[in-house]
Amino acid sequence: MPKPSHLAVLGVAKEVTPGTPVAATKWVPYKTLTPKDDVNLIQDQGQRGAPVDVFGLYGGQKGAELDLGGDVFADTIGWLLASVLPDLVTTGASAPFSHVFSTLCSGDTQPTPQTWTIFDPLNTWQYPGAQFSELGFKWNADGLFEWSAKATTWAYATTTTPTPSFTAVPPSPNWQIIGQIGGVATFMQDGELTIKRNVTAIRGSAGTQNPYRIWSGDVSVEGKATLVMESNAQRTAFQAATVQSFDVAYTQGAAAALNGLALHCSQVAYTEGTPSYGKEYIELPVSFTAIGNTSDIGASGGYSPIKATLQNAIAANTYK
Repeated sequence: MPKPSHLAVLGVAKEVTPGTPVAATKWVPYKTLTPKDDVNLIQDQGQRGAPVDVFGLYGGQKGAELDLGGDVFADTIGWLLASVLPDLVTTGASAPFSHVFSTLCSGDTQPTPQTWTIFDPLNTWQYPGAQFSELGFKWNADGLFEWSAKATTWAYATTTTPTPSFTAVPPSPNWQIIGQIGGVATFMQDGELTIKRNVTAIRGSAGTQNPYRIWSGDVSVEGKATLVMESNAQRTAFQAATVQSFDVAYTQGAAAALNGLALHCSQVAYTEGTPSYGKEYIELPVSFTAIGNTSDIGASGGYSPIKATLQNAIAANTYK
């Protein structure tokens, strides 16, 4: 009998030891859930006096990839932010707490590994050691503020049946989002902002099919937006390679229920900014790259191309 896919749920927890699975402590509403198990078979191609290519197949190194996505909830999105921006400073004695994420420039510079759990009608599948290579945000005139992410993990393990429970924090309609360019409120028809890190599975001969460690590299940020071209200002900024700030943010609720997310890049430069005449009004699609700077840093100092500020009722030491 077929098993209903809509009964699958997605959970996350931070790990103590990289690659050692832990039970989910938070369950994340999703829209995209695509695991890919990597089983790298090794071929025996030693010739045996016959016109045959493969004489045997043996298990090689293992791992997995996760392609995830959903709507932004101001509590659960913190685990995704910590997975790419692990310099985390939390302030507040009670809700709402403020969590500021930026590039970690001290120690091993690594995000805390996470276990992502998929609980479906067949089993409970844990993907440990997860390190994320991409976290993207997307908004437009309709729908809800969305995120998407890609991770590399160790091979899955199975565990006992959990008891999922879900956030009571509402998602954010896109109309709540406020954009700014150069510190000036700017109307954006749509936009995207993506945080990327190169992720490498370090492998060798160590008596295991899993990697020695999954390692996160440099942080980069890129984005794009579609503007209504009401002046030449932003086209001129593109032509002049002008460096300016870029912000996208929302807040909702009040008092202890206040929650929201602000993504701030102090320095970006356009890589594209040519007018489009395909509609009845002139549009200016822009693309940008963020620059590492000393304004968007956290407690570890150094440089960071972005600072993300999350407000919610989640206490310190939860995400990391």
